[in-house]
Amino acid sequence: MVSGKYSALSGAVAREQNLDNISANLANVNTIGYKRSTVSFESILRGARQVKQAQGINYTRIRENYTDFSTGPINKTDAPLDLAINGEGFFKVQGPNGILYTRKGDFTLDADGRLLTTTGMPVLDDSNSPISIPKTNTNRISISSLGMISVLDSDGTQSEVGRIGIVSVDDPLKLKKDKDTTFTLKEGAQEVPIELPEVVQGGIEVSNVNMVSEMADMMNNQRTFETYNKMLKSYAAIAERQDELGTLA
Repeated sequence: MVSGKYSALSGAVAREQNLDNISANLANVNTIGYKRSTVSFESILRGARQVKQAQGINYTRIRENYTDFSTGPINKTDAPLDLAINGEGFFKVQGPNGILYTRKGDFTLDADGRLLTTTGMPVLDDSNSPISIPKTNTNRISISSLGMISVLDSDGTQSEVGRIGIVSVDDPLKLKKDKDTTFTLKEGAQEVPIELPEVVQGGIEVSNVNMVSEMADMMNNQRTFETYNKMLKSYAAIAERQDELGTLA
């Protein structure tokens, strides 16, 4: 009975953790550049251990929490500094403790012409240097599909002022979520330059969370969680009458 109680408890805890994960996804359904989180479950005991040690009763836990990096819908804004990446790749920004990676491309310019994220982090070029754009009307800024930044002078002359750094990584599973839709590289991960990225100027990539799918997952997990709770209450009721049941012939 004890094994069954702890099996139900482990299942309830795992489902509660997954409900927290789903709630986070739903809270960010309108967040620019947000990437959906998902989990996978695993059984703790397998094979002979399950049969002999746990008498056929198993235990559940979250095996892995990973990120779905599929491209979200790109919404047209026509704002010159709104950028989206169609396909794989990340923008590089300078975080407080090193380089961060993001798909959130609603950039701004400060008074000194620095290209920044909405949280004030400098956007980096293909040599990991902060991007600076000469003071000009933002409507005169053109960014090509390769990330090349050009400025149109008052006399109609177009001059290149830099190129936005866009990279991929050798293993997306080695990206760790940080703050504000950014990611850090785990130990052993490496950048992979993208020679021919597809940058969309005047557009932003919205969250890749599917609200309908997440709501369905939430209801399914809630039902499973409630089932485990009912099992725990049943075990508690049996435990209260254990002495009485033990006297039965």
